[in-house]
Order: sequence, then structure tokens, then C-alpha cells
Amino acid sequence: MKLNKVILSRCRQFIALWTLAGCLLFLVFCTAYADTKYTIYFYNPETNINNFASLKIEFDRYLSDYGLFKFQPFSDRKTFEKFIAGKNDGVFLLSSWHYQSLVRKLPIESVLVGVSEGKSMHRKILSMKERYITSIDSLEDIINIDSLEGKVVASSGSEDYTRNILVQMLGEGKKNIVDSLKILTVPKDIDALMAVVFEMANLALTTEQGLAKLMAINLKQYRKLRHLVASKEILLPIVATPKQPDERVNLLLTVIEEMGTSLEGRKKLKMLGIDGWKRLSKAERISLEEQ
Repeated sequence: MKLNKVILSRCRQFIALWTLAGCLLFLVFCTAYADTKYTIYFYNPETNINNFASLKIEFDRYLSDYGLFKFQPFSDRKTFEKFIAGKNDGVFLLSSWHYQSLVRKLPIESVLVGVSEGKSMHRKILSMKERYITSIDSLEDIINIDSLEGKVVASSGSEDYTRNILVQMLGEGKKNIVDSLKILTVPKDIDALMAVVFEMANLALTTEQGLAKLMAINLKQYRKLRHLVASKEILLPIVATPKQPDERVNLLLTVIEEMGTSLEGRKKLKMLGIDGWKRLSKAERISLEEQ
């Protein structure tokens, strides 16, 4: 009888120790998991953001209300690509142009596309001050592209992005002309257009929305410009996820998708030049793959 009591007591001690050990392991796991902040990794060569600290502070503050999430912007393409290689602890916010090259290197897939004034696509327009133009009668009638050699192009995008878009617009056969251009990087589309108006640059590469803004605030200066050539439609920024996202990636994706439904969320998105997000349609996915 005494032996049975001893055995029972030892068993209870053994079970208690294992229970305690299990609880400690569980707490360690939970603490480690809780300390892991899932991240929005951001790089967009279409925009020249000059205050990344402010951008990060504003997005971190917004995201903190929804969980352990943070915002990590990058100013350099190579650093961004090297840093996110193999990452599965977040999502990737990038230009559709950059996504097309990155998807060939990393196991990611596009999910959301930005929306601005109800549209998920825009076009780039190459404009020039009218006094530089001698014989162009319409947007399609730019015959002597060679005359652009050595000119200065103002753009809010990175130099790499600007040259790539110009090659798409003018054709591969004019790559030598594009290579000869000098790129003046400015903060916003409106700055690029005003650089042409005040003859700090010969050409401006901007969006249609940038031109519409100039027309709204200074019609006289807008009328001094001639639009030389337009790009095909380009999707606005993309949010991509790892090929096999976990629950916290999906939660972060939901938080991003719903930003456009709140006043504070829209304020943050304005810093990126968009109003909200929507799921990519089948047609947009096809467009993204074909661009």
C-alpha cells in the first residue's frame, strides 16, 4: 500500500515537472513569435520620396493599431532586392514595372493594385515646351526623335526607371538616344513640368494626372507644353506576397487592403500617390504579365 502511494506521488511529481516544462516552452515560443513584427517592404522607383523617416513613422503608427506590423522603406533597388530574398515575414509594396522583373527571381505573387481617382492604371507622357518644337503637328507626329539627343529630361522617377520607360515609349531602336539623355530627378510630377516651363529641363516625363494638376492650377503654363508621346497603360503600385503566405501575412494584407476605407488610412496612402487598393482582376493580371 505504501509502495503504491510512493509510486503515485512520484508520478504526480513527474507529470507536474513535464507540465511546467511544457508551459515554459510554450511561453518561450509565444514570446518569440509575438516579438516578430511582420513587415511591409517598400521600394518604388516611380516616386522620388525624399523623407523616408516621415513615411516610416506615419505607416508604423497606423499599422501598430492592428498588430505587430511595421513599414520598411528602401531607397535603393539592389539593397531592397538583396534584403527581401527569402523573406516570408511580410508583403512587398513595389511598382508594377519592378514586380515584372522581380517575379522572375523570387517566389512571389501579385495580389493588390493601387487605385487613384477610381483607376488602377495610368500612362506616362513625354512633354516639351512648345518653343523647342518646330514641325510637330500632333502627339503621334514626332518624326525626328533623333533631335532629342543629349536633352535634359525631368522626372520624379529614378534614373533607371525613367530610361526604361523611355525606351518602351520611343522604341528599342532609339535606345542610343535614350542613353544620351540627361535625367534630372525631381520630387513630384509638377516639379518636372515646371522645370520645363522655366527651362531647367527640355522634357518632362510625367503621368496624365500630373499634367491635369498643372492644367488646373496654371492653365497658361500648361498651354506652353506639347505632349510628344504617351506610354501604354501601366498598372499602379502592386502589393505582392510570398507564394505560400501564412496567417499573419494574410492579416497584414487585409489591413493594407482596408486602408482606403478610413480617413487615417487614406492620409497615409496619399503619401504614396494613391487613394486605396483593390484585388487584381484577371485582366489586370494578364496585363501585368504582358507588360
